[in-house]
Amino acid sequence: MRFRLLIILLLLSGICAAQSDSTANASSDSLPKENIIDRVMNKFEYNHGRTSVKYYPTAGLDPASGLSLGVLSLVSIEPKEKDKRKIKFYRPTSITNSLSYSTKKWLNFCSDMVIYASNGIVVNTLVQYQISPDKFYGIGNDTLNTDPVKFDMNDLRLSGNVSKEISSTCYLGFMFDISYRECSSLGANGNGFDLPEIKNNWLVGFGPHFIFDRRDHVNYPAHGEYITFGAKYFPRIDKNAYTFYCIELDIRKYITLYKDLILACQLFNGLSDGDSPFYCLYQLGGQTRMRGISNKYIYIDKNAYYAQAELRKHIWGRFSVVAFGGIGNTYARFSEFCFNQIKHVFGAGIRFQSDTKNNINVRLDYGRGSFGDSGVYVTMREAF
Repeated sequence: MRFRLLIILLLLSGICAAQSDSTANASSDSLPKENIIDRVMNKFEYNHGRTSVKYYPTAGLDPASGLSLGVLSLVSIEPKEKDKRKIKFYRPTSITNSLSYSTKKWLNFCSDMVIYASNGIVVNTLVQYQISPDKFYGIGNDTLNTDPVKFDMNDLRLSGNVSKEISSTCYLGFMFDISYRECSSLGANGNGFDLPEIKNNWLVGFGPHFIFDRRDHVNYPAHGEYITFGAKYFPRIDKNAYTFYCIELDIRKYITLYKDLILACQLFNGLSDGDSPFYCLYQLGGQTRMRGISNKYIYIDKNAYYAQAELRKHIWGRFSVVAFGGIGNTYARFSEFCFNQIKHVFGAGIRFQSDTKNNINVRLDYGRGSFGDSGVYVTMREAF
């Protein structure tokens, strides 16, 4: 594990842009005017007016997919001067496109767009195509990381939300989730355990969505709140097809404790009911929630909650460090909502600011979880 961390640190310091992520502590005033890192980064960067375009070679590390290499483009558009003066919240548009292939044969194309239009429309979408050999551990909060079922999945997905500004901090709109997934088991395990039956490939869900956003900066907040509440309904699109609904509440708080020492907190609760495929159940683990659980399919169920916090501190130039921790669980029904099998994670990470103007970071995290589980993550954007 130490060797793997060393390799990633060398990638970060040598290439200086292993992967673009969205955060950064240091303000532009605290950065050196021009150093060798800045000169290297400028080679990957093109600026025209309010728009900046960056291209990077990328490297990533994730417990499920392994080590990945690829390319990434990042487009950032600053707000117009009149919009900057009108409100105290900095909301630049950002569009990230990435293509990567991993040592565990994951192919991933992803386009992540957060668009703030001048007419008050906000579009937040994710377009993703992924080929992912993965593992299924069962459904419930007491599964263990032993003898999972291997499966292949081809996944094409369009998800996100569109909302309209009703005040400087409130947005109202709708959320959507459209996907086509082909999932096939590679064979039952030694106990005869296998994937659940897959009924249909197409899923289409939609529903209302509300946002309260009082963050001072959407990419790297130092103070403020961000609250989203939404519901999605997936109607039956065939005679023998899935139909289910889900309701989600996500609350985030950002506090500047001292100078550039920032505390970020998140509380999430998701509820669902109906007949849904296993890959649409709520999950713990991954790059953004409960880092340290090595696979997002280890603990899955119809409902989930988690709380996580992160301390962020600028160190020097483009570099920052973080320490994080979290608790959470999945459960099938309200009667099983309990804390006796709660999962916990903790860890630390390094941040490299790839976009000094719009505070966008490369993120390297190492987390440990329940039952000795662990994970290393190199990815873009802050976890929350």
